[in-house]
Amino acid sequence: MRDILVVSLAIALLLPLGCGRKAEHIEEWVDLSGWKEVIYNYPANGQGQGSWELSNNNQWATQNINGDPTILISDIDVTGTTVEGSWIIKGNNDDDLVGFVFGYQDPGHFYLLDWKKGTQDVGACGLAEQGISIKVATADYSGPESGVLEASQPFDGKDLWNTEGTEGKVTLLYHEEIEGWEFEKEYEFILQFDPGSFTVTIKDGEITIFTKTLEDTTYQDGKFGFYNFSQAPVIYKGFKTISLISPSHFPWWIVIVVISLLLITFAVFKKTRGATRSS
Repeated sequence: MRDILVVSLAIALLLPLGCGRKAEHIEEWVDLSGWKEVIYNYPANGQGQGSWELSNNNQWATQNINGDPTILISDIDVTGTTVEGSWIIKGNNDDDLVGFVFGYQDPGHFYLLDWKKGTQDVGACGLAEQGISIKVATADYSGPESGVLEASQPFDGKDLWNTEGTEGKVTLLYHEEIEGWEFEKEYEFILQFDPGSFTVTIKDGEITIFTKTLEDTTYQDGKFGFYNFSQAPVIYKGFKTISLISPSHFPWWIVIVVISLLLITFAVFKKTRGATRSS
């Protein structure tokens, strides 16, 4: 009986070393100073080019120009990570697009979530419908990774505006006609991006106003970035990543089994030796 208790005690002492540990959540606030501007250039639109300004110890980014599409792209891969942040659209009379990109490979290849305040038909550029759209961009591109891109490359005026996208460049994965965003209100977004699937949630305070999980394998890794098209000023803030860190996978069960066998063998040997002496 005493030997069994010794074995049980050994197992109880070894389990906390690895077998019973839980995964840890690691939260990191992100310094945006290493992020790069991607400025699309549509001369035919007659609008200005996007411009980003950092503030609040490089944790806020404000897009200040009511102009062509622009991305502020991160310097980190967010695969297998939960990304959180928020938007505040400052008051004016406009009703265009705010959002973010993820799975970003280069200026022509990424997933895009955009949110339109009101439906708007701009003729040759197509129809931008009210609500949230999730798209995948797959346009051929071989230019610079950041800065002001060549005019109408890799997209022209309709590719990122039209909700339905354009063949060979932008494909609509999902659209939901939710209420348009409101001025001076802070909306929180949450992105969980894993290889082959992603979930996006948008909240107004404690109220979830949009959530959607999609499966798509076009991009199974990539960076995150803030997105803006013809809406200013917009503040993007509170950006942080949450990673799930798994405990060590060292095979402690092997150590436990070996020690248990040794203890049992020793107990049997001791008992046998005692019996031999008695005889």
